Amino acid sequence: MSGSIPTERLFSLSCFEGLKLFRIYAENHTGLLQAELLELLHQVEADASSLDMEAAVELHAHLDIACQLDGEPFYQSCIKAVVISHQPIWAKTMRQGRVRFIDSLDSDDRDVFAAAGLLSNPPDIAVVSWWDDVVGHARLAVDIEKMEQARRAEALTIEYEVERLKALGISKAPEWTGLDDNFAGYDVLSHDLVAGAEVNRMIEVKSTTNSPLRFYLSRNEWNTADKIGDAYVFHVWNMALEPPALFERAVEDIRPHIPSDNEKGNWSNAAIPVGS
Repeated sequence: MSGSIPTERLFSLSCFEGLKLFRIYAENHTGLLQAELLELLHQVEADASSLDMEAAVELHAHLDIACQLDGEPFYQSCIKAVVISHQPIWAKTMRQGRVRFIDSLDSDDRDVFAAAGLLSNPPDIAVVSWWDDVVGHARLAVDIEKMEQARRAEALTIEYEVERLKALGISKAPEWTGLDDNFAGYDVLSHDLVAGAEVNRMIEVKSTTNSPLRFYLSRNEWNTADKIGDAYVFHVWNMALEPPALFERAVEDIRPHIPSDNEKGNWSNAAIPVGS
């Protein structure tokens, strides 16, 4: 979250109405500083004391300066600005569909969406476009969160392999291959001792918070693992724990869970149980 104002204060009609008032005064008093505008507002506008002007000023920095100040489009712009700039937890649920999302909100938050004209049924094309646009931003935020979790898991594997190699007496360091080459087919290149000889060890890193514990494997990832065989290993990190817990699985541990193709279709992704 950016800024110091809690999201629940930013996402409120009190904040939105305060922002509208602030921008109207800013347009009409271009020579005044922000603090002077707020002082003038409180002197002239009786409603100013009941509005969340502090939250309004923070949201002002994230809202398009050319934003329309009238009616539903203004509220729609405010909601979009909160989703993009502060990524509230409830924004993730927007991907589940409009009705399902609205049903998950409390009455105050539903009132905000209603004031923005976003609950009309059937919705017009402008409302549909707004939902598609904002859900796209919410999905992007989730994707970024997933990427950050995946990178954290890869960093944990690097740390784990550094210590393991030291214990084996191998002087080489693990390489963070997945950071440099998305087409390598594995995330970390490490090393191992087999019959006293030093060999390469290719590690595919997975992060999960699913319960029961499982991870998702693509067809291409499995093809790479199957081709490399014993030198390939999966590191599955349970990120729901603190510190995260590592489950190491060989290719042959995964094989029983790989789906079969049939004449009607081929598998592309599979949910793989981790087990105990």
